[in-house]
Amino acid sequence: LGRITQGTVVLVWALASVDVDWSVAKVLLVPVMVVSGAVIFCAVFVAGAAFQIFAQDASEVQNAFTYGGTTLLQYPPTVFGKDFVRGVTFVLPLAFVNWVPASYVLGRPYPLDLPQWAAFAPPLVAVACGALAGLAWRAGLGSYRSTGS
Repeated sequence: LGRITQGTVVLVWALASVDVDWSVAKVLLVPVMVVSGAVIFCAVFVAGAAFQIFAQDASEVQNAFTYGGTTLLQYPPTVFGKDFVRGVTFVLPLAFVNWVPASYVLGRPYPLDLPQWAAFAPPLVAVACGALAGLAWRAGLGSYRSTGS
C-alpha cells in the first residue's frame, strides 16, 4: 500500500508541475498507462516464475528482467542505444509501461519514430503479454515435477 500511495502522490505532483497541453485523450491515457503497465509487469513476473519451474536455480535471470526492468524504466529512453530501445519496445515490450505513452502525453518524440497511435497500444500490449505469460505458466505447470514429499 505504501508504494502505491507514494507512486500516486509523485504522479499527481509531477502531472500538476509539468507544462502539458492537456486534452481528453491525454487525461484518459494516464490511468490506462498505469493499469496497462501493471499488467505488463505482472506478466513479466509470471513468465519469470514459469521459467523458474524449468530452470529451478536461476532466480538471478528472472531478477534481471523484473527488477532490471523496473530500474530501466526510471530513465528516459534517449540515454540508451537505439538497439537496446528496440529490444525493450519490440521484444520485451517494457517501453509500453511508460516510455511510449508518456512521450505522447508530454509531447516528446519517441526515439524510434513510432506512429502517434502507438501511445494508445499499451492495453493491447498488456493483453498480449498476459496471454503469453499464461501460456508460459501452463507450460511450466505441465512440466512440474515434485519431490513427492
